[in-house]
Parts: sequence; C-alpha cells; structure tokens
Amino acid sequence: MAKVTGPLFSLTASGKLANAMVHFTWKGIAVVREWLKPANPKSADQGDIRVILGGLGRATKVIEKDSPYKVDAIKVAGPQQTFVSALVGYVTKNWMSDGTEFDAEYAIYAAHTAKADFDSEAADLGLVDFDLTYKGMTNKFVAGMQLYELARYAIARKNAVEGAFNRLPYTVAPADWVLANIQAMVAEFATP
Repeated sequence: MAKVTGPLFSLTASGKLANAMVHFTWKGIAVVREWLKPANPKSADQGDIRVILGGLGRATKVIEKDSPYKVDAIKVAGPQQTFVSALVGYVTKNWMSDGTEFDAEYAIYAAHTAKADFDSEAADLGLVDFDLTYKGMTNKFVAGMQLYELARYAIARKNAVEGAFNRLPYTVAPADWVLANIQAMVAEFATP
C-alpha cells in the first residue's frame, strides 16, 4: 500500500500502489515508476556468480574488526568501498569472474600441496562449504578454498607504499604456502 503525505500526487508518496506503480524518493526527488514483479530465473550462470559472491563474502566473516588483516584490507580498498566489496570486486575482476574461471581456480587449489592444511584451518575457523543446486560450474566453494582466496587476495594487493600486506606470509607466492604461512595469516584475522 502506498503511503501518501498531502493530497494524492501533489506532495509525496511512497510505496506500491496496486500492481501498477511504485512511489519513492531518489536523491531527494519524488519519483514514480512502473511496478515490475521481481524475477529470479535461477539460471546456471546466475548460480555461478552467486556461489562466487557468497563464498567470498562468507570467507570475510572470520576477519575481526581492527585485526591486522582487516586494517590492511581497508588500506587497499580506498575510501569509497568497504574491504569486503573491494575484495570481492578485485577477485572477480582479476581471476574468478565466472564458473569456468572458478573451476580453474578450484583445480589450482585442489592441487596445492597445503590443501589439507587450508581445509583444516578453515574448519577450525568455522568456515563452511557454500553451494547452490542450480549453478553451472562443477565444484562448490569449499571452506579451505575460501581461506586460500583470502591468502591470494592479500598477496595480490601487497602495497609497499602503504605498508599493506608488506610482510610475511604475504611475501611468499601462493603456490609455496605451507601450514606455517596459513597459520600466520589466520593469526592476523584476530584483533590484537
């Protein structure tokens, strides 16, 4: 039901009027547009993107406020973004923008010599696998891979000028990480 302030169509209105129009304020301007029924086709491509975004978002839940990892992630995010949106945007722009790239990234993670260590540390943090039934890609976003993506992001965003991620374990190439590197990163998720 639309909420009207003043006589109809003369001052402001907000909300849906029948299934015909929606009244709302946008940037201080009263706006009316046609009401459209939201669509959710649950296509394979849409499922792929939702798994990628959902898995990356869930991975960041283990990073505490004011932790060294988060402080550095905020530095490289810049003033206009949250660290989560910067992380998701960077990863999806640079190496995981669709289901095909996700499956390729999963293959790299699955072949990693420290895969079991990533899995174990992710389980200790309480990370859980993320999946949707209608995705087109082969693999689900497993918890260990979520942790691996946090490591890859930090390594890729290392910034000597700002001092962000400019220390061990982020100076080690992702393929060379061992349990000690993973544990060092996990320790940086906690507020000192």
